[in-house]
Formats: sequence, C-alpha cells, structure tokens
Amino acid sequence: MAALETRSEPSHESALATLFATVRANLPGASWLQPLRAEAMARIQRDGLPHRRVEAWKYTDFRNKLSPNLLLATREAAAAAPDIFHTLNAHRISFAGGRLVQAPEPSTLSDGLEVISLGEALAMPSIWLRQWLQPGDNPIENLNLAFAADGALVRVGKGVQVTTPIILRASVGQAAMAHTRNVISLEENAELTLIEIDDGASSEQSLATAVTAINLEPGARLRHLRVTASEAASLVVRADTIEIARDAEYRGIILSSGAALARQQSTARLTGTGAAYSLACAYAAGQDQHTDFALEVVHEAPHTTSRILAKGVASGNGHGVVQGRAVVKAAAQKTDSHQLSRALLLSPHAEIDQKPELEIFADDVKCGHGAAVGALDPNQLFYLRARGIPESDARKLLIGAFLGEVTERLPEPYLAPVEAWLAGRMASLGAVA
Repeated sequence: MAALETRSEPSHESALATLFATVRANLPGASWLQPLRAEAMARIQRDGLPHRRVEAWKYTDFRNKLSPNLLLATREAAAAAPDIFHTLNAHRISFAGGRLVQAPEPSTLSDGLEVISLGEALAMPSIWLRQWLQPGDNPIENLNLAFAADGALVRVGKGVQVTTPIILRASVGQAAMAHTRNVISLEENAELTLIEIDDGASSEQSLATAVTAINLEPGARLRHLRVTASEAASLVVRADTIEIARDAEYRGIILSSGAALARQQSTARLTGTGAAYSLACAYAAGQDQHTDFALEVVHEAPHTTSRILAKGVASGNGHGVVQGRAVVKAAAQKTDSHQLSRALLLSPHAEIDQKPELEIFADDVKCGHGAAVGALDPNQLFYLRARGIPESDARKLLIGAFLGEVTERLPEPYLAPVEAWLAGRMASLGAVA
C-alpha cells in the first residue's frame, strides 16, 4: 500500500522568508542595507520567532498568535479620524501602512531641529545612520529591519530647546504587516518632547512593529509619551533602545489599551555619571486583550538613577504582564534604582503576571522592587454607592484613581486628551464585575 501523502502548512519563519524574497528588491535602501536585511532574515530563520519557551516571552506567545499569512501593508490614505492630540500644536509625522503620509515642512522647524523620513535618508549614504540599522539578537528588531520601509529620524542640535512637541503617529487599518524604524538623537544639552501614537483597527489580524533608537548625549533632556490605542485584532510590538550619557535625563510615560496583543520592550543603558531614567506605565487589558511590558535598565556608571512604575487593570479574560529588570554593573557605585508594579483584577478570569528582577554587581547601591495584585476595595466601592453613585460609575472612578498615579505626571496640555481617551476605555472596563 502506498504511503499516504501528507502536507503541512509552512512555518511562520519560512513564510516570512518567502515573503522577504518576493519584496526585498522593492524595499528602500542603499546597497549597503540589503545584506543587513538579508542577515536579519537569516537570524529569524535560525532563531525563530518568539514563543513562550523563550524566557523573555514566557507570558506572551507571539509566534502562535501571529498569522503566518500576513503580507506587507500597502500605502494607505492618511487616517481620517483625528488623533487624540489633534488640538495640540505640534510638528506631526504620520505613517499609514508603514509609509510616510504626513511630515512637517522644513521651514516650520526650529533652528537646530532636523526631521526627515527613513525612506529619504536611505537614499543617501550615511555612516551615522548605519549604526542604528544592524542585525542583533532581538527577533522583533530583526523582523523589523528585514521589512521596514520607512520611519522618522529626529535630530536636535547642541543646546537647542525645542518647545513645540513632535508627534509620531503610526496607523494600520489593514489585515497586513507594517514596520517602521525611528531614530531620536539629542545632542549635548538639547531638550525635546516626543509623543508617539499607535492606532488603527482591523476586523482581521494586523501586525505593527516599531523599533526606536534613542540617543541622549551629555546633559540632554527627553520627555517621551507613548499611547498605544490600537483596537480589535491588532498586534503591536515595540522595541526601544535608549542610551543616556552623563547628566542626561529620560522621562517616559507609556499608556496601552485596546489591542489584541501589545508588547512594549525597552532597554535603557545609563552610560554616564549622573544619568537618570524614569518610566511610568499604565495599561488596561479588556476582553481578549493582552498587554506585556518588558523593561530593562542597565546602570553602567556611578551615581545613576532609575525609576520604573507600572500600574494596570485587567477585566474579562484580559491578561497583563510586567517584567522589570535592573542590572547594576560593578563600576556603577552609588546607583539608586527602584521599580514598583501594582495591578487590579476586575474579573475572576483575568490574569496578571509580574516579574521584578535585580542583578547587582556593585556593593554600594540603593536598589529595591515591589509588586502587588489585588481587587477593588469593597469598602471604597460601598462608600461611593452609599452616596448615590451607581456601581458602574463608582468602579470607573476607583479605576481611574488607581491609574491616576501614572497619568497625573502628564503636563496639562497632554493630560486632558489622555483622560478623555482613558474615559472611553473605562466605559467597558468599569462595568465588569
């Protein structure tokens, strides 16, 4: 009897390799970038996409969640719906389907501020840019490098204080993949406010990856706000690398809610004496939503400071993950590092995973961490209901107050739009028992 012929579906990695072979000739970039793209894809073939047996992804099964049949997004029209900061005066850079659709006119930019698209930059040789476009060990960064067609390059000159914020918006409304890559570089004593918005929705699965390299030279100051507001079947994966030099300061706030899967990876290296890093995160994971923060800060120099705060809520079968890791090198004496993660479970089927870590090689440091998961306080809920507030409204008030420790850090021009957006999110979360 002849053996039965069996056929198996191609693996995610082989499907990506086939797609890459089809589109690589049409991807932008000088000749030097093509071998780097090919190397990035080869590493994906060798190492595979992330899955739960990889320690850093033990709570997020990205590979099995991802459809192997996604194609690259086509250029979309500019998103019709206004972003949540549409009333804010800002320099706006927008990407739709991974391609640039809006950029500020150079004549409107402050002296010392340079904003160009990655697609434009790749048309010219650049030793400076090449350092940010190298394959590595991070599979998401390799996937992004293989397919990224556009992104934003922002440079702020020495001593320039940019008073008008820059808004980077990336929208995906197709059942496809879109990849962008950004470089934010602040020279000595420069200052900038950067706002990033991820939005868009599709009834079928979409994938958006964004890799952002942030370089802060001595004395530079970056205020960074990111809102991941993608909806429906969206998968959003971000990977940030942040280098903070002597006496430079990074202050970040990340807000995330709505996506089927949202993964925020951040690795910060404090390379100079007096470098400071602060990151506050808030998330709301509702029904069929998964939010994952994987945060790492590496202290490499003495007298450096880091703070990580994460607060989140999960309702329905929502799943929230916070992994925070602080590494203190032997040379980083007098380091001051602390991380705190707190979360609320709003239903018996929701899940929260928190994993704080400390790895210390210096002997004169002040480091600590804390983590807690609980439910809404029934006494507080009773107090509000006893004063005539309906239960659903009372729950929204308590959840908003819980997340307020993060949102209250926002300056007034940004606070009101964020609170309005969160109110919409709480409308579905607050009423869940």
